[in-house]
Amino acid sequence: MTATAQERVLYAAKSRQWNSTQCPKFLTEFPEEHAKNLEWIRQTEQENARRQADEHAREQEQRQRKALIKDGRRKEGLVSKWIVIGLIGAVVAARAWQRFREVSTS
Repeated sequence: MTATAQERVLYAAKSRQWNSTQCPKFLTEFPEEHAKNLEWIRQTEQENARRQADEHAREQEQRQRKALIKDGRRKEGLVSKWIVIGLIGAVVAARAWQRFREVSTS
C-alpha cells in the first residue's frame, strides 16, 4: 500500500523535525518541505531560547525580591532587638538606682 503524492506531502509536513534531520532522502524528495521544516526548527529553537531567557530572568527577579524582603526583615529584627535591649537596660538602671537610694538612705 503506497501513499499518494498528496498523502506523502501531508506525512512529510507532520513529522517535520525527524524528516529534516534524520531522513537523508527527504531533502531530495521534498525540498520545499525541507526548507520550511528547517525554518520551523530554527524558529522553534529561537522561541525556546527566548522562553528560557524569560524564565531565567523571572526566577532571578523573584530571588532578588526574596532577598530584599529577607534583608528588610533582618533590619526590622535588628531595630526591634536594640529597642528591647534598650528597654531592659533602662529597667535595670532604674532598679539599680532604686536600690542605691534605699541603701544610701538607710
